[in-house]
This record gives sequence, C-alpha cells and structure tokens, in this order.
Amino acid sequence: MDPAVLQKLYDREIRISVSNLDIPPAFPGPLKEGIKIAVDKAVAPKFDMDLEMIYESDGKPGRLQAVETAESPINRHPVTGLPVWFNNAHNHARKLRDRRPCGVPEVGMTEVFYADTMEPLSLEDCQEIKRASESCITALAMEPGDVLLVDNYRALHGRDVFQGDRYHAVSWFTWDDNEEWRGEERRIVEKNGMNKVINQMMDWLPKDFESDQS
Repeated sequence: MDPAVLQKLYDREIRISVSNLDIPPAFPGPLKEGIKIAVDKAVAPKFDMDLEMIYESDGKPGRLQAVETAESPINRHPVTGLPVWFNNAHNHARKLRDRRPCGVPEVGMTEVFYADTMEPLSLEDCQEIKRASESCITALAMEPGDVLLVDNYRALHGRDVFQGDRYHAVSWFTWDDNEEWRGEERRIVEKNGMNKVINQMMDWLPKDFESDQS
C-alpha cells in the first residue's frame, strides 16, 4: 500500500458504521434521543463490539448509525509481533460496496470514516485500499465438505458471487497456554433471539442486487 495513505490512516484511525436507521428529521429532540437509547439497547447485543449511536454521521438528515469506536487500521500479529493491516475497510467502505453487486438493504449498509473528523474515507484512499487488497488475491475453488481455516491477522478473505445457500460459521481461537497472547476481555452474549428478529427483518426488506455505479 502507498506509504503516505497508510500513514494517514494510521495517524487518523478509522471508525466503521454497522447499521442505519432513518428517522424523520422533523422529530423533536427528546423523541430522537429516546429512539437512540432504544436502538442502542436493541442493536448492541447483536454485535460483539463497542458501538456508539450517532445521528447524521454520514450527512443524511435523520439517519441514526451504530458506529464502532476508533481503531487503528494496523495491528500486531499476536505470535510474530509484526505489524499487519487488520480492519474491514476494504469490505465496509460505501464507495467500494456501491461498485459491486450487493444485496444488503440500506439498514445494513456500512461506511468507513476517518476517526478524527467522522468524514467518510475519500475515493482516492478507498481506491488505494482496493488496489492493494486485490493485488494479492489468490482464488481457491471449494467443494461441498471443504473447510478453510484463515488467520485473519495474515490474510484478508472474501468470496465471489455464487448461487445457492451459504452456511457461515465463525469461531475465535485463543491460546490458553500463553497468557500474553490472550486478551483480558471475556464476553458471553446471548444473541439468538435478536439475530432471528433482525434476520427476519432483513429478509423482508427489498434488495437491489445490481450495482448502481460503474
């Protein structure tokens, strides 16, 4: 990646929004604040991360977004200690998602912001992230029954367009024998009920699988 872009993102850090809820802008302040609190209680349990509810962070009047706290786009591998690109900007930046077929309804659309100003990443920075990410793609054809284990600290991962159902499970592995490799935080969050409600809502919402930009 261009060192200048990498340095800028490292210095400014990034924040990623994970959901949108469009509220009529004319709603009075106390009502909007009540909605904000209610959404915080409803959305936060679905995501195992620290979120802040912010109005109009992407500039759209009345839009309430759940936004991750500021994070460095660079992390260190827990074993080697080497600095690595460790974030989801390549997947969540709206400028990149709008350029490929996407079936996610607006409520689930994401965006990536510079943490210091809450401005969306510029098109130029998004294009450099895209270039660097796609320059390292290695295609892997999988067959039914295949299992692929990916070290997220060493590789970005994604999938091409396909037909049929996909069953997606995620597991986090820790190292119980090495205290220095483990984080101190432990969360046990019951998500099944909330997941069912939100997934049913997502299935009901209209979806546009065509890209609206070249």
